[in-house]
Amino acid sequence: MRKHQISFAIATIIAAGSLSTVQAATWQAGDWELGLGGNINTFYTVTTCDAGKLGAGGGTMAGLACADLDTGTAATDNTHSVSNGLLPASLNFSAKTKQNGYDLAGNINVYYGMASQDANGLPGDALDFSTVDARQVFMTFGNEKMGTVKAGRDFGLFGFDPIINDMSLSGTGATFASAGPGHTTLGGLGYGYVYTDRLSQINWTSPKKNGLEATVGVFNPMDGVESSGKATRDGGQPGIHGKLSYDWDKGNGIKGKVSATAISQTVQLANGDKPSIQGMDVFAKVDVNKASFAGSYYQGEGMDTLGLGGIIFPGFNSTTGAAEKSKGYMAQATYKVGKTKLGLNLSESKQTNLTKVKNNKVTLGAYHSLTDNLTLIGEASSQTSDLDGVGKDESGSVAVGAMLSF
Repeated sequence: MRKHQISFAIATIIAAGSLSTVQAATWQAGDWELGLGGNINTFYTVTTCDAGKLGAGGGTMAGLACADLDTGTAATDNTHSVSNGLLPASLNFSAKTKQNGYDLAGNINVYYGMASQDANGLPGDALDFSTVDARQVFMTFGNEKMGTVKAGRDFGLFGFDPIINDMSLSGTGATFASAGPGHTTLGGLGYGYVYTDRLSQINWTSPKKNGLEATVGVFNPMDGVESSGKATRDGGQPGIHGKLSYDWDKGNGIKGKVSATAISQTVQLANGDKPSIQGMDVFAKVDVNKASFAGSYYQGEGMDTLGLGGIIFPGFNSTTGAAEKSKGYMAQATYKVGKTKLGLNLSESKQTNLTKVKNNKVTLGAYHSLTDNLTLIGEASSQTSDLDGVGKDESGSVAVGAMLSF
């Protein structure tokens, strides 16, 4: 079934794994400094799935919260799960040294799912295993004069700042396939920003000067999706992405960051056309003492609201070669009361050309630091998808859990 295929495709790409390589423990081994860290997180989540509120048939972003991957249908009653949040559990290893005036480093970060899955990546039965995924395997080298070169597999630049600053990075946000949870939930993916994805890439980042920094690089191109259901072919060129950012800290409790990114890659359709997947986003965050405000906006072509190449809906029309157009925003405010951070996140995305749909999400969260390394988390989310000419899907969830970082 089409819904089953969509759900399986999303299950294979979604995962905003731990986007940080900060290590809690370091030790010397000759000239090398080695580091080891990671996180373990688990949530009990109740997702509201009502057949009467799945007017679009459950095939939208909001409907996918209720997707049952085993049957390829949507659950029509509340579902209960114990699984990861937006982050999988992780084990992150690093090694760095200085040789001949160059800073050298390597990172290998492996991520683990909590819930069992079978050999096809679908919800598992008794005695099945959880998933393991090496999402970040890269090296860096450079110095203060030349900047830094990164080569390997890591998260892309487009969409990175919105997800790394989403308060649900340590929580759940919107759920995905809650009837048989996979590697992660969605957070705000598909609602306010597009998944940054894991790309094989080579980048150069300029030396930071007065808070200003630039990155540009190439990445191995990704397949898109045509309206016929076929995957696009390699367009014969590498993908290109870039980022410009500026951060500041006035030293009086006020600090912030702004950034802009762009991405482009050529694909080839079955009819011979060679259109491009392309996008841009802007991001801003300001911290004022105990309060923090963040916002982002993106727009793209050849991508849907979730994935670079179109996952839920196709990125390109197979006959005309026309590209899907999408756009969206995220707005967030948090405030710290003692050791507890309270937050509100509003997200919206739209597709406006091939498949007209609007997705909205609201998340309320509370994040209490019981210790420096253990955070207790509670979130409630509500999401709606309005598919033009078809109907509206609605779903929601309440999640409570904990994250241990080390």
